[in-house]
Amino acid sequence: MYNFEDIMSKLDDMESKIDILIERGYTYDYYSSYVNTNDDDVVYRAEVCQRNDGIWCVEKFINDKLKEMTPMGIHNESYAEDAAENFVLQIGVK
Repeated sequence: MYNFEDIMSKLDDMESKIDILIERGYTYDYYSSYVNTNDDDVVYRAEVCQRNDGIWCVEKFINDKLKEMTPMGIHNESYAEDAAENFVLQIGVK
């Protein structure tokens, strides 16, 4: 079980990591979009992009609200394209 000091230490660590990410100032080049709408008119959209450090990412939207930005790590553009397509094809998944 964590005590208060452990939790505060973990929060400080997270804050410093967020500060590093903000300072990096990533920029993104966008390559492709995937869109699909289910029977309930829920719109799933995914954008495949590449950060200025070379990492491929997928931005995932539901009804035009960003739900997640997923960096693909060591994976290539094809992997990101597949991940984007899989996200929008999750029709019926709750």
